Amino acid sequence: MSNTNKRYFYFLLILIAGLLPVVFHDQIFLIMLMYSSAIYTIAVSGLDILFGYSGQISIGHAAFYGIGAYTSAILSTRLGITPWITMLLGGILAVIFAVLIAIPAVKLVHHFLVLVTIGFGQIFYTFVGNAKQLTNGHTGIMNIPYFKIGSFSFNTMISYFYVAFFIMLMFLFIKHKIIKSRIGRAFIAIRENPTSANSSGINVRYYKIMAFAISAFYTGIAGAMYAHFTNYISPSTFTFSQSIIFFVMLLVGGKGSLFGPIVGVVTLTVVLQYLQALSQYQSLAYGAILLFTVLFLPQGIVGSVFISPKKYFISKKAV
Repeated sequence: MSNTNKRYFYFLLILIAGLLPVVFHDQIFLIMLMYSSAIYTIAVSGLDILFGYSGQISIGHAAFYGIGAYTSAILSTRLGITPWITMLLGGILAVIFAVLIAIPAVKLVHHFLVLVTIGFGQIFYTFVGNAKQLTNGHTGIMNIPYFKIGSFSFNTMISYFYVAFFIMLMFLFIKHKIIKSRIGRAFIAIRENPTSANSSGINVRYYKIMAFAISAFYTGIAGAMYAHFTNYISPSTFTFSQSIIFFVMLLVGGKGSLFGPIVGVVTLTVVLQYLQALSQYQSLAYGAILLFTVLFLPQGIVGSVFISPKKYFISKKAV
C-alpha cells in the first residue's frame, strides 16, 4: 500500500470512528465503550513505547494512571484550576515519578524490573488509600469537574467522546512521529540488542529513562481524562489488576505497532463487558486470554494476523 493510499485509509478509519456516535446517538452503552477505549488506547500506547519499542517491562502502570488522575482531580476540585491544565500537570508529575524510578531501575534485567514496577504500583495504592487528608482515602474524590471551553461543558457522553477521540488521535500521531524519529530508532536498537546499541554510540541509559518518561506521560494523561470522565475516583481503580489489564491489552493487540494497542483495547474492552457477570472469575479470564495469545498469537492480533502472514508469503515467493 502506497503512502497516499495509507493516508486515505487512515482518514477513512478516523471518519468512520468519528461518525459512529452520531449514527448511534441513542446507543449509550456503545458510546461509553468508545470513549473508554479511547482513554485506554492512550494509556496502552504509552506502555507500548516502553515495552514494545524499548523492551522494558512494566507491570505497575496503574500507578502512573493514578498519579495523573489524582493530581488532576485534587487540583481541579480544591484549587479550581481548569481541567485542561491539571491534566497536563498530572502527566508531568507522572513523568517525574517515572524518571525517579527509572534512574536506578533501568540497569535491571527483565524480571527484576518487573518486581520494581509492581512494588511501585503497590506503594502508590497503599499511599492513596491511607493519605486521607490529601486523597480522602478509600472514600475517594467526588464531584470532579468536566472539561470546559468557555461556558460550554463537555458533560454528555457524545461530547466527551469527541474530547477523548481528539486527544487519542493527537497522542497516536505524536507516537508515530517519535517512533519514526532518531529517538524511536534508538528505542528499537536498544530493544533488539542493548550491547550493540551501546557500542554504536547510543546512550542506552538515557534513552531507557526517556522511554519511561514518555510512557508515564501518556498513561498519566489517560488517568486524568478518566477522572474527569467519571467525576469520581478511588484507590480501587488503580490496583495491580489495572496494570495487568493494560499489559494484556497490549499483548493481545500486538506490541511494537501503531494499531496494536487500539486492537487490543477494543477487543479486551468488549470481552470484559461480557465478563462483568463473572466478576469473581475475571482474573481467570485474563489468564486464559493471555495464555491463548502467547500460544497462538505470539505477536498479538496485529502482528500475527496482519504482519506475519505478509512476511511469510514474501519469503515463500522469494524461495
